[in-house]
Amino acid sequence: MAYSATVSKDSDVTDGRKIHKISIVEDEAAAASEFSIPGVPEAGRIVSYRATLISGSGATINPIIGLAASFAASSQNHLATNSTTAAHVNDQTELVYFSSSSSLHIRSTVNAGSDNVVHTEIVILEGCQS
Repeated sequence: MAYSATVSKDSDVTDGRKIHKISIVEDEAAAASEFSIPGVPEAGRIVSYRATLISGSGATINPIIGLAASFAASSQNHLATNSTTAAHVNDQTELVYFSSSSSLHIRSTVNAGSDNVVHTEIVILEGCQS
């Protein structure tokens, strides 16, 4: 079986602001596996990022977010790296971004194996204002 990522999106309007809720299920994830989320707001704030290593030979994940496919962590396309390596990540730090391609690219960065299942939930608030 090969790596796959299933991305589903839902949006809602609360207090006049559009909120995007994105769920991702990765199968056969490895350290360098990368998924894309097309159709995100060009300007937004990631207000919640929760990911859990469900199963596999890995023990931890350390998500990294970029603005282009196959981005390098030392480039301007690198947006953020999670601050904690763990089996479950719950990051509520607001992350402002601008993506001219209206897409984000993410690696869960599993520490071992290529048989891992990772579930991720991301909430994006459209626009950059608080």
